[in-house]
Amino acid sequence: MIKNILIAEDIDSINKGILSILKEKFSFNIQHASSCDNAFLKIKKAIQENNPFDLIISDLSFKSDGMLTPKLKDGEELVNMIKTIQPEIKSIIYTIEDKPSLIKRLKEVSEVNGIVLKGSLSLNELVKAITHIDRGENYFTQEVLQLIKNDSTATIEPYDIILLEHLAQGLSQEEISFSLKKNNITPTSISAIEKKINRLKNILKAKNNIQMIAIAKDMSLI
Repeated sequence: MIKNILIAEDIDSINKGILSILKEKFSFNIQHASSCDNAFLKIKKAIQENNPFDLIISDLSFKSDGMLTPKLKDGEELVNMIKTIQPEIKSIIYTIEDKPSLIKRLKEVSEVNGIVLKGSLSLNELVKAITHIDRGENYFTQEVLQLIKNDSTATIEPYDIILLEHLAQGLSQEEISFSLKKNNITPTSISAIEKKINRLKNILKAKNNIQMIAIAKDMSLI
């Protein structure tokens, strides 16, 4: 049962909107954090005080205050880090980001319990998500499920992501081969790597490696 909620959101107007409807619909104890780092500190403190949060609602993107470089850059990193110290916590991502590969990763890799895209009716959807999660169910809006269904990167594998990350670092195929061998990741041959890269270019509709990396970053694959 949900009792304590933490909202991680850096835009005051959105935060006030969430607080207003949650106080109207529920009787939870609600706290707020305006950065990922601050949210993580609150999570740790609550655990130490034996009164942990049951649910975190987090945006994905946060603006830097220009003073300190944040340790946690976004809501995805925040949720993943929280689960290392409190695996049982429930999580909802409340965001404007609608990139299919990112949404799919949040659902299937980060295993968040709900995703709601910000919009005109999103606060009502957020209430639905909380209600479902309080009953022990996950909740993903129809818009979110449709994005995942239409994901053009569905055939991209974990190995492909590793290749893209290596290419983004400026490594040659020979250097990638060496790195893969060092980390016991197969296949490692130059010919296999070249075939995989050409396949990725076709999937991402890229003319060259530079364009492919740019597309991969834009799609939040890397």
